[in-house]
Amino acid sequence: MPKAAKGEHYPKMMTHRTTNPLQSTRLTLRRLLLAPLLLGLFGSTMADAAGRVEDDIQVRLESGSNYAPQWPPDLILEGTWNSSCLPVVASTRLVDKLIDIQLKIGEGKCAEASTPFLLKLNPARAAGLRQLALGVYQVRLFLKRGNGGSDLIGFRLLRAGALDSRPRPESGFWWSIPTLEAVPALAGNGLSIEQQGENLAVTWLSYDGGRPVWYFGSTRMPGSIARVELLRMAGGGEPFSGPNSAPGAEPGLSMNLQFHSPSHASAWLVHDAPFSAQAIEVQNLNLSRLPFEDGHPGAHWQGQWALVIGAASEARILDLANLATADAESFQVSDRLGSVSLQCRLDNFGGHPLPAFCSLTDGASILADFDLVGLDRLSGSTADGESVRLVRLAK
Repeated sequence: MPKAAKGEHYPKMMTHRTTNPLQSTRLTLRRLLLAPLLLGLFGSTMADAAGRVEDDIQVRLESGSNYAPQWPPDLILEGTWNSSCLPVVASTRLVDKLIDIQLKIGEGKCAEASTPFLLKLNPARAAGLRQLALGVYQVRLFLKRGNGGSDLIGFRLLRAGALDSRPRPESGFWWSIPTLEAVPALAGNGLSIEQQGENLAVTWLSYDGGRPVWYFGSTRMPGSIARVELLRMAGGGEPFSGPNSAPGAEPGLSMNLQFHSPSHASAWLVHDAPFSAQAIEVQNLNLSRLPFEDGHPGAHWQGQWALVIGAASEARILDLANLATADAESFQVSDRLGSVSLQCRLDNFGGHPLPAFCSLTDGASILADFDLVGLDRLSGSTADGESVRLVRLAK
């Protein structure tokens, strides 16, 4: 995506108070939502002034064939470097869904000047593989130092293969939860995630020195992964305080998101490492959208649902009212006649028992299997391979 040219600045998030309070409120809200959206759409960040290398590098996979997407695609690094001595690839490593790239600076006399560069490599072929498995990869860029060590200078999520929009997130409150790999939750941290079409907006409620702070950002997400530049919000109006200053924004963090289902995601927060002009730090988070109410895990899936198969223009309405438990690892919700049932297997998500896989049956027949399960939407396929959705109807 194009970056802002040198010397260009996107509008700051400031408004001027007018004699019409309603008009002022509308202007403030519009700019509050639009300014981060523009930053996300055009790939520019206010952190450019700080010189973070990661913001000046684009990373993408480029397949050489539209007919065989499993063939190893090239990985392209492109952008600007802060000197005339450009980086070259020292080594690559591909393990599972992790790609590590070691860069080093070429030899020669260097001048401090922004210099365009482009590197092309193929991690799969370098690892001796004839194919690259489809899916989402974590790409980490390291820069070798003169003393033999290296700094992490870039992190990206890339998808090999076609986009997958099925796990698009449900809008609502999301929480940081621990993982089985002992990644702890961020206590008291929560997110509000909203997706409208391909536009994704994220509000992150966190702390700085023990004091509450909130960040906001937005971007385009046609598939299931996104990189959101989060701006730290400051100033703004306080309740009951009368006339005050309009909100402003300052550079914050980057959040990389991978949605596994409508209610489960992985996130990687990126910020500048202390005492370094180039290095970054990355923190992994496990995110989930959880039911508000305690009680039986299956109770939240009671209610009215619309079953939509394929591109059908009509939906079948199901009233799932009767909750039953076969064991501690599953539940069943059936309609009032007991003929149609939603049977779900529970998994442990950070200490919360939530359904990971569900089947919808009508008597002895399986109507659909759902491998993407959310609080308000389930996606899967029929026995014939047609796509199918089960969507909650509001009361």
